[in-house]
Amino acid sequence: METETEYRYSVEKATIQFGTDAIKRSFEKKKARSVKGKGNLDGRETKQVITEMRRYFNLVEIEGKGANRIFVCKGEREEVLDKKELQNYSNCGQGQMIYRTTLEELILMYLKYGNRKYLTTTTRKLAHEIGAITKEMYELSRLKGQEERSDYYKKITEIEAFTGVDYSLLFDVANRETERILNNIETILEDLRQNNIILYVTVTNGVIEGERGKPEEHEMLDPMLVAEIVVKQRHLREKHNVEFNDLRFRLNDERVKAYKKEEWEYLKTFGYTRIYNTKLIVLKACDKEIVNYFKKRKELKEVFMLEHREFAIDKAKNRNNDFFNKPAKVRNNKHLVASLGGRAKKEVFKETETEYDKVFGTDLLEYDFLTQIKFSKAYGECFGELLKLLQEYQAEAN
Repeated sequence: METETEYRYSVEKATIQFGTDAIKRSFEKKKARSVKGKGNLDGRETKQVITEMRRYFNLVEIEGKGANRIFVCKGEREEVLDKKELQNYSNCGQGQMIYRTTLEELILMYLKYGNRKYLTTTTRKLAHEIGAITKEMYELSRLKGQEERSDYYKKITEIEAFTGVDYSLLFDVANRETERILNNIETILEDLRQNNIILYVTVTNGVIEGERGKPEEHEMLDPMLVAEIVVKQRHLREKHNVEFNDLRFRLNDERVKAYKKEEWEYLKTFGYTRIYNTKLIVLKACDKEIVNYFKKRKELKEVFMLEHREFAIDKAKNRNNDFFNKPAKVRNNKHLVASLGGRAKKEVFKETETEYDKVFGTDLLEYDFLTQIKFSKAYGECFGELLKLLQEYQAEAN
């Protein structure tokens, strides 16, 4: 009897081969923060990866736990299934995205009528340009380092509307909801591509430094030139013994500095100061109904903001309920608690403990604002009020 072929993927290999760009970025961030150097996927990301795997295999199972999980795939399909045969795109795999149609129309109207300097853009910039996120949410979600965040927080709280806004809640709202919208947009763009509504491909741009104070220019590179540059970059990484993660997270490393210097000198021979990957998005469909979308743009933007806010508040209320009822995934980290100015519990937490249980025996309620409002069952309300402020403040300025 012939044995069925079995394909086994670690979490990292599954992410690389079947994950979206957003999932890959999330995985790399977790990997960089991990003490053991292992990335992981949360429940939503795991579900999306499994969905993509099921396009290629009849059966997908998971063995093990956490970052050591193995995705076991069996029954390789003769033909790759369309995503619509596996999941309802009205929900976008994001837990019932009720505002999908609104967001989709905003994208199509922008591609047809938007004043675009470049045909390439990032998902975050696209989200801002169609009005799905405000300038404040765009800027807040881009900040990575503690120093950058602190400087921006000081700047934004000097604005009367944001006076007294808590630091941790501000970034909680901005990062959660921006990331949710970016994932939604990526799903919609991929769906539009598959249905020949848009041209949507990854390309590489080169940045040309502006002369005499003029803005820099961005130029799409020929694929053959990109291939040549990629080979050179690989050789330079081998020469200086650095990896991709080193280039992102070890900027003060002397090896990284040496690599960056030589890479910059090489790129300058082509007239560029740097290159980066981005998305080429062009409207392909010629649909007369799109004309009507333009007339509704302002109205649609307001509808989207309201629909998104209501959905986000519901999710926040669920997180507040989880605070009391759902076993927490993270064990007590006395070093982290101490670094934040608190006193950790001496005993080891059990797997059945909730976040609420973990408050007792610590002084989290004295210094952690998110814990305070969750404990008071006010997280959903506070989350919604701040999201409304972030939306309406910039909406009035537009």
